[in-house]
Amino acid sequence: MSTSPVVRYPPEFFRRVLRQEAPGGPPQSVTLVQPSVLAVDEPGALKVALLDADGYPSLEYQGEVTLEGLPGGTCALAFRRGESAVGRLDNISLPQPGLYRFTARFEGGYAKGNPTRCLTHVEQHLYWGDPHVHTVLSDCWPQSCRSLDFCYVAARYLAGLDWVCATDHVSNGRCEFARWKEQRAACNVHDDPPAFATLHGYEASLQGGAGGDANVYLARPLPMFLDDYEGGTLKSLGEKLAAELPEKEFFLVPHHTTRAGKHGEISDAIYPGPNRMPLVEIHSKWGTSEYRGNPNALREVHPGPSYVADFLRRGMVFGFMGGTDTHATMPAGRGVEHAEHLDGLPGMTAVRSATLSRETIFQALRRRQCYATSGDRIYLEATVAGSPGGEVLPIQDPGRPRGIAVFAAAPGDIERIEVLRNGDVLHAREIRDWHATLELTDEEPLGPCLLESAAGKQFAYYYVRVTCTSGAQAWSSPVWLQE
Repeated sequence: MSTSPVVRYPPEFFRRVLRQEAPGGPPQSVTLVQPSVLAVDEPGALKVALLDADGYPSLEYQGEVTLEGLPGGTCALAFRRGESAVGRLDNISLPQPGLYRFTARFEGGYAKGNPTRCLTHVEQHLYWGDPHVHTVLSDCWPQSCRSLDFCYVAARYLAGLDWVCATDHVSNGRCEFARWKEQRAACNVHDDPPAFATLHGYEASLQGGAGGDANVYLARPLPMFLDDYEGGTLKSLGEKLAAELPEKEFFLVPHHTTRAGKHGEISDAIYPGPNRMPLVEIHSKWGTSEYRGNPNALREVHPGPSYVADFLRRGMVFGFMGGTDTHATMPAGRGVEHAEHLDGLPGMTAVRSATLSRETIFQALRRRQCYATSGDRIYLEATVAGSPGGEVLPIQDPGRPRGIAVFAAAPGDIERIEVLRNGDVLHAREIRDWHATLELTDEEPLGPCLLESAAGKQFAYYYVRVTCTSGAQAWSSPVWLQE
């Protein structure tokens, strides 16, 4: 039985945080966040924010935002001047399976929401997060950064995310016990499952050639962070963590690996292995590190083999993560950043999970049950030989064809969908619509296509890249076929 929609606004404390730390001017745009997956008659929420020219929530709007196209008709959220124009419409339910995209409209314009796929039965939902946010505790461009409270409040109520991780710097004297204690406490205070989840984590810096910068994600907080800045590598940092925690309670993720002067080349000697380093951040506001020559590359790039494509072709089993690496503490958003190199589209990570909690998100990321996007919440399903991204499959019959299925939908039009095998485009299709289905079979015998890892194992990998006319992209985590 469906229930009536209910308009809700953030509790007073959270409204005060938004007013204090991000007071926005006249509204220039509106965002509408929809649940990516719902079952028939399952209640969901539509999240709305009116933003000024810099992406901050407007304090100067007096009026309504109208939500159009809903099953029960039009609804409106009213905002008043002096309050951040942020709210949500709860108890939205969909009467039948299908693909839904609603519209938010105010007197200055309108926006389409991200797509919602409604299914008869749902085993896994799609939960969106930003795994890479900096606050004032990073001691890195503090004139731009904001508080830990703002990180969590903005993620939940402004960006409409399901989960977030504050990954403040710890290396080179940027953290001490007092800051670490504050970080642990705030993360626990704002964790609110099943409505919102927070992950424990931090950013550790290493030298160029030793792994560059990497984030550490934790199932539970350490009494004190572990670092290996002076002379350490990704492998030695992983060994330090393994001495304190079970393998299933931590993992490492390298990011902007192509950064000139602080590059993240990962040699076989410092590779921690797929259990300790299951993911790579393929996109952040620095740019995209997918392959050399990609259209959104970092402004200054390292000349060596430091792209994600380089790692994959050497047999490193990575899933894909997207984050902002914001130094304005604006999860999944814009905001005025601190330097010229941080001007790209924000990154996000979509996680497949049955429920929303710190533990379920953490373990789904460890298992590579996720994909990365830039700019928009792009809905993406991609399977190879019947398995979703992140899976590692044994090669049983190299001559057997591999079926590939893709379903994608976006807030705006999709320009093209590409299926990649071993880093090369196997199939590309022009779309020019906001949703598309693609099915094909790779009938080429796998044997001649196999690559060989440093360990002597033969393998192949597939993933899907979606590009929208807006410039937003999505990358499914690869499916690996191994001996």
